[in-house]
Amino acid sequence: MPGRRRERKRQRGREPLETAIPPERLPARVRTRGFHPTEGEPLRRWVLGSRPRIERASRIRELVLGAQDGLVGTVGLLTGLAVANVAGGSKTIAVAGFAEMAASALSMAAGVFLSSQAENDLYRGAIADELAEMEDHPEVERLELQYLLEEEGISIDDARTVSEILARHPHSHVRMTVEKELGLAFGEHRTAVGDALVVGAMFIAAAWVPVFPYLAWDVHTALAVSLGATAAALIVVGVLKARIAGLRRVQSGLQVLAIGGGAALIGFVVGELIPRLI
Repeated sequence: MPGRRRERKRQRGREPLETAIPPERLPARVRTRGFHPTEGEPLRRWVLGSRPRIERASRIRELVLGAQDGLVGTVGLLTGLAVANVAGGSKTIAVAGFAEMAASALSMAAGVFLSSQAENDLYRGAIADELAEMEDHPEVERLELQYLLEEEGISIDDARTVSEILARHPHSHVRMTVEKELGLAFGEHRTAVGDALVVGAMFIAAAWVPVFPYLAWDVHTALAVSLGATAAALIVVGVLKARIAGLRRVQSGLQVLAIGGGAALIGFVVGELIPRLI
């Protein structure tokens, strides 16, 4: 009965019928999000929620940066020490791994914080300059927007019409000008502290993978386990990156594995050659 009443309401127009784009007509990455509305409030929510969703997904940069460096840098160092057969055995190698883990995580987090902060300051300054110019000589700014639209292939008359309409809406005008002229997202900046915390935390979490075997086994066994565990973790990082970004999972996993394998190889070569040279 409730289902029939609901259907009768829809038929009488009291409740809009939600329609969706057929899944087979959607790109693969969009298809995984499920229902794609075509009208009304559902479509409005879909459109307005797309940008925040992409911004959340963009955290993949910090996640991959921290995880990959934690795995690659640490396994390269520990492999070199293990092959060099340093005095003190596996426990000494583990201590070196912990020292490298702490120093590198702090260094990377600080570097990311400072670079994100500098980027934010640059963006804010550029946007502030644009706002001041728009207030001082709005007609010049309108012409700039018109030229930008023309550059994108819009006819002169249409570009003039669009720029004149937007000039009557200052917020929309400055937002479009900033995004088209400067290539910046108006009013949106990277969170420097958040970026730093994500990179540092992911580095420490990932660095544990190549380090922990040296706490449990002798050097030779720990080296094999460390390399194997790191290889598996690198593949996982690559697959997760592909899943979030919509890339080919096998290709992405092998790509990240190849980079980590190169670091381990360099560590092996250095561990073999340096003791002989000195």
